[in-house]
Amino acid sequence: MPEVVVSFLDGEVLYGDLPGLQMDDPFLDLDLHTLDGNARQALVPVSGVRQIDLTKVAQPGDQIDIKELARVALHFIDGQVLRAHVVKPASLQRFGAVWDIIDAKSREHKICAIPYTALKGAFYVRRWDTRSPLERSRSVASGEGHRLAEVQARRSREAMSRRLPRPLGPLMDRVDSEEGKAPKHRRTTRDRPPSHRNTPSE
Repeated sequence: MPEVVVSFLDGEVLYGDLPGLQMDDPFLDLDLHTLDGNARQALVPVSGVRQIDLTKVAQPGDQIDIKELARVALHFIDGQVLRAHVVKPASLQRFGAVWDIIDAKSREHKICAIPYTALKGAFYVRRWDTRSPLERSRSVASGEGHRLAEVQARRSREAMSRRLPRPLGPLMDRVDSEEGKAPKHRRTTRDRPPSHRNTPSE
C-alpha cells in the first residue's frame, strides 16, 4: 500500500498507508504510523482533509521540459496557494482530484489528492504572478473598489432620471395630471351665469 501524508484543514498531519490514492470514496481508510502504537487505523472523512501526498514519488528525468508544461495555481480555502507545473492532466473524481505535478518553487515531483472541499479553485496561468500577497490583495481591493464605484454611479444616474420632471402635454393635461391635486372643475353651459336678453320695450 502507498505511504501517504494526510494534511487536515486545521493543520494536523497524519502518516500512514492507504489502499490506493483515489477520491471516489467519502472516507479514507488509513493504516496509521504512530510512535506509541495505540492508534492503528483511522476512518477519515475527506471533507476535513486539505491534501494527501504520496511520500515516495520518482523524480522526473531529463526528458521532461518544465517550460513546456502547463502552469496551475491551486488556491486553497485557507488562503495558501500551490504553484505547480502539470505533468499529467488532473484525474477528476467524485470527491476530489488527483494531481501529478512538479512544485514550481522546490521543483519536487508530487502526486497528491486534493478534496474539492479544500480547494477554492485551480487557475491555469500563462505566467507566474511574482507580486507579494500584500500587493495582490491591494490589487484585488482596488478592482473591487472601481466596480463598486461604477455601480453606485449608475444607480445615482437612474435615481436622478426618475426625479427629473417629465415633459407634459397641453396646459389642461398638465393641470389634470398634477400629482396630489384634484383636477380643476371645468365650467359647463349650465354653470355659466345667464346672459342679458333684449326684451321688447314696454
